[in-house]
Amino acid sequence: MVSLTKAEKTKLKEILVKSNDNEAKKILDKINNERKLKYTCDKKQIIQLLRKAFQEKKKVKIQYYSHMSDEVTMRKVAIYKFEPEVITCYCYLRDDERVFRTDRINKAVMLDETYKIPKGWTPESRVW
Repeated sequence: MVSLTKAEKTKLKEILVKSNDNEAKKILDKINNERKLKYTCDKKQIIQLLRKAFQEKKKVKIQYYSHMSDEVTMRKVAIYKFEPEVITCYCYLRDDERVFRTDRINKAVMLDETYKIPKGWTPESRVW
């Protein structure tokens, strides 16, 4: 996931505003709406948000700490399986399925974007 500086976002918005391209306008809307996202940082509220997102099939943006790489990354995910301790997701950053420990999610927000779990997907169908 790319992070832009405030100056880069401003420049990009100036370019997109001048465009007559409908796809450019959609991108501009996403940029403008991203600032309005209200993240939750409370661990109990994160679990509730993840459960609700899974039930409603809404994508979630999470800030995740990876113990293996000692790195914090922002991820957009679609939850395929919810358990209070772990979520099995499609991760758009890695373009693959991933399992995330919920205690390593530092903040989360539910997005308006919906998704569908692939037909025939089961936790057992995942090839590790």
